[in-house]
Amino acid sequence: MTNSPHKPKLLKVLLLIVVLVAWGCENDEYPAPEGPPVKLSLAVSPATYSGLIAIADDKGYFKDAGLDLSMDLYPSGREALEAVCRGEAQAATVADISFSAKALEEPSIRVLASISTTVGSRIVARKDRNIQSPSDLRGKKVGFSTGTVSDYFLYAFLMTENIPPSDITAVDIPPARQVESVVNGELDAVSAFEVFAFEAEKRLGENAVSWDSQNNLAYHWLLATKASLIRSPEPLKRLFRGLLRAEGFAQTHEEETRTILVRKWNLDPAFVLESWPRTRLSVSLGQSVVTSLENYARWQMVKEGKLEDSTDVLNYLDTGILDEMAPKEVTIFR
Repeated sequence: MTNSPHKPKLLKVLLLIVVLVAWGCENDEYPAPEGPPVKLSLAVSPATYSGLIAIADDKGYFKDAGLDLSMDLYPSGREALEAVCRGEAQAATVADISFSAKALEEPSIRVLASISTTVGSRIVARKDRNIQSPSDLRGKKVGFSTGTVSDYFLYAFLMTENIPPSDITAVDIPPARQVESVVNGELDAVSAFEVFAFEAEKRLGENAVSWDSQNNLAYHWLLATKASLIRSPEPLKRLFRGLLRAEGFAQTHEEETRTILVRKWNLDPAFVLESWPRTRLSVSLGQSVVTSLENYARWQMVKEGKLEDSTDVLNYLDTGILDEMAPKEVTIFR
């Protein structure tokens, strides 16, 4: 039996149909809205856990959704959220720990969704300061950034290692100085964000010793805004449309996603590859977010010497947009 000369052409036609159908299905799921683009300003901490934003912007998903997005970059989620509180941005990416700390003083802010989870914060120390094990941190100057994961996980690490916080000299530093302060010898050790811990270890080389400070406890990277903006939610809906589309891309294009993160956020390719297994990019709002916010808010109040009250963190969550756009991803108890 001989092959038909028309078979290759037929296969090409069928392949083209499959591609067009797939493209059409994707665009049916995330249809372009009518009318002119709407504006939204976003404060972002550029790291792997802000990956969905990088993807959506790089691939043009926000533009396709009719969103004219402007982004300002900040060294930490705490600083990004503070930009929202000052009115310099309409939404921000922020860790659940930083959100809890800020919510106690700024009750108008709201969580819209978790856009990733990650594990990777570390304590990085200098061996030339006679530090070989966690117990050697006693009597040493250890840097941290208040109101951030650096703050909470330093405390958690000390408790795990049976080191009273009073046994170290804790030095509050801006997030942007986490690397330089330990590399230049100003500090003996630092409780650092994942990306800064990697850079500090890289620059210290064989003089570095480090330990995981999260004990495999992932924290949520949240999307937050002020309650007033939710009353006119169209820009946020278009933001979510782009993020949900980016999530689908990330699930099927891991290597290209990592390439985008390196290029878009100017990250070290080695860091992105090393941290990738610990980072999950996903748009959701589950009960674990509620639990995290409750735990961190309680810790923050105890730290500040305040009496614990019955603050209901559900008051700081707004599920309306995600309920409408991806209801299966909202799994909190209400």
